[in-house]
Order: sequence, then structure tokens, then C-alpha cells
Amino acid sequence: MNKPVQSQTADRWLRQISREAGRQLAAIRDLSCSPAALEPFAKALEQVFVANDLQPLLASGGATRPVIGVYCILVPEELIYAAGAIPLRLCGGCSTSCAVGEEHVPRDGCPLAKSSLGLTARPGLAVYDLCDVVIVPTTCDAKRKFAEELSRFREVWMLEAPHLKDSEISQQAWLLQVMALREQLERYMSQVQGKRVRITARSLDQAIKEQAAAQRQMRRLQTLRAQESSPVWGRQAMLVANAFSFMEVTAWTRAMVEFNNELEQRQGQTVCPIRTPRILIAGSPVIFPNFKLPNLIEELGAMVVADESCVGERALYDPVGHPERNLRAQLLALAARYLMPCICPSFAPNEDRLVTLRRMITTHRIDGVVYHVLKGCVVYDFEVGRVEAALKELQVPVVRLETDYSPEDVEQLRTRIEAFVEMLVQRNRPPNSSRT
Repeated sequence: MNKPVQSQTADRWLRQISREAGRQLAAIRDLSCSPAALEPFAKALEQVFVANDLQPLLASGGATRPVIGVYCILVPEELIYAAGAIPLRLCGGCSTSCAVGEEHVPRDGCPLAKSSLGLTARPGLAVYDLCDVVIVPTTCDAKRKFAEELSRFREVWMLEAPHLKDSEISQQAWLLQVMALREQLERYMSQVQGKRVRITARSLDQAIKEQAAAQRQMRRLQTLRAQESSPVWGRQAMLVANAFSFMEVTAWTRAMVEFNNELEQRQGQTVCPIRTPRILIAGSPVIFPNFKLPNLIEELGAMVVADESCVGERALYDPVGHPERNLRAQLLALAARYLMPCICPSFAPNEDRLVTLRRMITTHRIDGVVYHVLKGCVVYDFEVGRVEAALKELQVPVVRLETDYSPEDVEQLRTRIEAFVEMLVQRNRPPNSSRT
């Protein structure tokens, strides 16, 4: 007996996603000098996109914990862990799902929104199907309307993100949002668990400590990547960061300890020549499996040693500071951590972002910046001129690359990246050296 047409379509769609992710994982695993400790992160992404089985990632002590989807790093994930659930970051990076998402997002809209909506609107991928509730901060117009459209398929909790973070009124409003989220989580988890659930000072303190341990390991990785001898490919480091979206925090941290330990044992070893141009990717996030930008950069002779996106260093850099162990002090510290250090371009003014970029240019000895703009991402595109002006003072060249999730522009991108890398090679060439 033949399968129903709908089932056949769903199966074909899932196979396309599986192939898209599988090809990317295979390419990263096959890179030279690949660390053995990379495998837990690759395996996690394989479970999500290829095997389509999230259960091994959610089990804790033999029990499977509830999950809550989040669509931005402004969501205080410590609150979700303190309530007894696991946060899953659902911003989509699949080109396959964009076609479905275009039924809900304007043609010139953000490909991240298209991919994310497509993965939710068409059932089949477990990581999206398992999330009955999702949290969406309103960081930009696209996210605001995205949340409204998403509510056709899921229960959506919107966090009203302030855009003047230095304003006392904005800070107070954000604190109220964080406190309200705590109450929402308690009500929801009480319904799910069938018993009263409360976020206590003890449970929140434990969640803050677990998140801080993950942040320490991310900063440790950034220190290793900043070395003159690069011990890991940029694509591999970006895969590790992307895996955090789908792994329970303590499992990710344990894997990161082993990963960083292995990289530290490679002191003096490098995956590429010392004079290889060192690239910082700035701008719109690079989300797995859409790794075409870092793939091209490293295939064409450069090395991605840092990225300042919300799926990279920025997501796991600043820890929560709370001197007291009472719930109100913890909530105040949590609200401050998720607002004040954030350099999302949705904030204005946003001088903090330029300060962060200058710091990364110095610490990572950056030769050039690839500024990634997803088509339709106005907030990131607005800041290109300011970034170029700031980095011109440091004599660091910037190239703006606008793209989406489609593979159709790969050759155009290849041409521009190749020219940019060649220019950086010439700048790095020692004086009076002969061309080889």
C-alpha cells in the first residue's frame, strides 16, 4: 500500500534536511587535524538534523526533561533550567525549509525567519515538534511579526526587548519582563509536571553556576583561537558553538572541557601556516547547517579565528554576577546580564558593539573582517558604515557580503572572498619577499 501524498512529501522534505546537514558535518569531520573531541558536538547536530532523534540529548539521569524553544540569546536560559526544563535555540539555518517559510514571510524577508517558520509550519523535525511553547524577544520588526505568525502553530511568549538599554525606564521595564517570565515558567511547568513548580533561589543559583561553567569554557576556547598558531579550524569552532543550541548545558560543558584540553595539548601546532590571513566574521549569525561563508573563507586560504555573532562568542561570554543568594538579587543580576553587555544592533545607540569589535581585532590579531548581512536584515546592514569607519582607524579592511541560505550565490561569494583574501595575503607578505 502506498503512503499518503502528505507523508511522502514530509519524508522527502526530511531527507533533504538530513542530506543538507549530513554533507556539512562530513566536510567538517574530514578537515585536516580534526580534534577527536569534536565528535560529541558533531554527533549532537547529527542527532537533531540527520537521525531526527532528540531523546539522547534530553535524557538526564534516565529521565527526559521538558523542552522550551527560544529564538534569541536575550532569553534568560537560567530561568528555564531552574524551572526544570531545557531551552532549545530554534533559529533556523536550513535552506530546505525556506521554501515553506516563504508562505508566511515576505519574499524579501529575513531567511532566518523563513527557515525557522518553515521548520515549525511543516511537522516532522523532532526538535521543533517537541516545543509546545516558544519564547521570542522582539529585537527587531522581523522578529516581532515572526512571533505573531509563529503563534498560528505554537504557544508564543513574547519578551518586549528595550532598544534604549541605558535608559532607567528601559532597565526597569526589562526587569519586569524577566520577573514575568519567571512566573510564566512556573505556571507552565506546574501544568506539565502535574504538581506545583517554583523557581527558587537555590534552583536558580544552580542554573547560574552551570551556565557560568559553560561560559568559562567558551572564553577558554576564544583564548586558544586567539593564539598565533591556530589549533582548530574556524568551522569546527563554529560547529561547537552551534551545538550548544541543542545540548543540555552540563553535557555541552563536559564535552567542551575535553575539547579545550585536547587543543591545549596541541601547543605550537597549527592547522594552517602562521601567515594565513586571520578573519573575523561580524554581522548576521551563521547558523548550522548554513556554513557556506566560513567554508568559502577557509577553502580560499584564510582562517576564521573569531565571530561576534549571537551564535558565536557573544552568546556565551558575559557571566551573571550576583553577590547575594536571594531570589530578587539573582533576578536583578540576571536581567542586567542579558541586557547591559548585549551588543545586538537592535540597540541604539550601540557604541558597545564597536568597543567589542576593537577588542576582538586586537586580542585575535585580526587581518580582515567579513561583514555578513542576511538579506532583509536591516539592523545589521545599518551598522556596516559605522563598523567600516571604526576599523579604518585600526587599518583593518572590511568586506560586506549580503547573502541568504540559497546555494545559488556561492560562486559570486567565492569571487569576492577570493579577492579579499588575496589582498590580505599581499598585506601580510614580508617586505622584499619574492612571489611564489
